[in-house]
Amino acid sequence: MDKIRDIISENTLMGQLVTLFLVIVAIIILVWSFNKVIGRMTKRGLDPAAVPLITDLFRYSLYVIGLLVGLNIFGVNTNGILAMIGAASLAIGLALKDTLSNVASGILLLFLNPFKAGDYIECGNVKGKIGGIGLFNTTLKTTDGLYVSAPNSSLWGAPIVNFSRNKVRRLDLSVGVAYGASLDEVFDIFRKMVAAEDRFLKDPASAIFVENLADSSVNVSVRVWVRASDFPSLKREYLEKIKKLLDEGKIEIPFPQQVVYLKQD
Repeated sequence: MDKIRDIISENTLMGQLVTLFLVIVAIIILVWSFNKVIGRMTKRGLDPAAVPLITDLFRYSLYVIGLLVGLNIFGVNTNGILAMIGAASLAIGLALKDTLSNVASGILLLFLNPFKAGDYIECGNVKGKIGGIGLFNTTLKTTDGLYVSAPNSSLWGAPIVNFSRNKVRRLDLSVGVAYGASLDEVFDIFRKMVAAEDRFLKDPASAIFVENLADSSVNVSVRVWVRASDFPSLKREYLEKIKKLLDEGKIEIPFPQQVVYLKQD
């Protein structure tokens, strides 16, 4: 009788191990198929920024399902475990409040799509190019090459400025000239500058005007519309160019001055 029990026990254990092996093989096939599908979807237009989040959701779901199936194979009552988790769900939710908030925010960012991979955004004190949206955080790369990992909830809970969403942007160039300078000459210099640059768009039209009368200068603003991709380089280029053009035109750029009176007894 003992031998029979041993044989049955060995066969049962062998069957459990075989079943577990088949489950592992099935999981490997699922992962492989999932990666192939994601690759095809990316080629057909799926935003690469969404891939990390989708992958994380699939992976963690697979972990949970695999664990439950594995426990069932070895005769563990998973209903009791699930009941315990359900009973403790409130405590778990409170303990993982921030984590769950990041997950929910990541899903909302994925579906509402305020940005995509490669977009340059600003949110709060974070500014950079989007790398990808993960289950808990979003990665960005700053203009000075820093890697930033921002919690999804911090992005979802604050206004997002997407500098890459529109194809055109307005470039504002402001400079202060001396009160004694001729505004007609200043405006003429800027009109010629705008007309000579093909990268400045004709529509919407450019504008040149006096922005305000400051303490030491008359502040003149040049507003032009450019392609979003040209914005950073044009801004750097024309801040330098305006200085040179005003120097050539003998237009003074003043600096703040203070007059100190000394009272003698």
